[in-house]
Amino acid sequence: MKKMAIAALGAGLITGLLLIVTIFQLLGFTISNKVVMETSQGDYVKYNSNDPYTLSIIKQSQPLSSNYIILISGKGDKNYGHVINYIDPQPLDENDIRKTRVIWNNEGIEMTFPHGHKLYIPKDRFTSLR
Repeated sequence: MKKMAIAALGAGLITGLLLIVTIFQLLGFTISNKVVMETSQGDYVKYNSNDPYTLSIIKQSQPLSSNYIILISGKGDKNYGHVINYIDPQPLDENDIRKTRVIWNNEGIEMTFPHGHKLYIPKDRFTSLR
């Protein structure tokens, strides 16, 4: 009888823990943010805004998964900026992400990922941050 009570208590604790982890995942709770790649706007590009800007690719780790976001922010201001949730049809690891080519030009930012996927971000999406 005592063993059954201990087993039931253990099962209840495990179920409760799994429920909490699932709720945290559904609410988007982030355990850590790791900057995988970062590049800054060169002096040759002027947006006549809050220049210069920095583009960061950040790996967000959550209780049951992880994903990548792209953050374009004022240089030195990682708390505010234009955020894009990046979902690549071909999953990349951190070493592949570091090989991403970023071209800053007067109209915006062009990104080319190692598998050929391209992403273009017009300057109007990130220059009017505040």
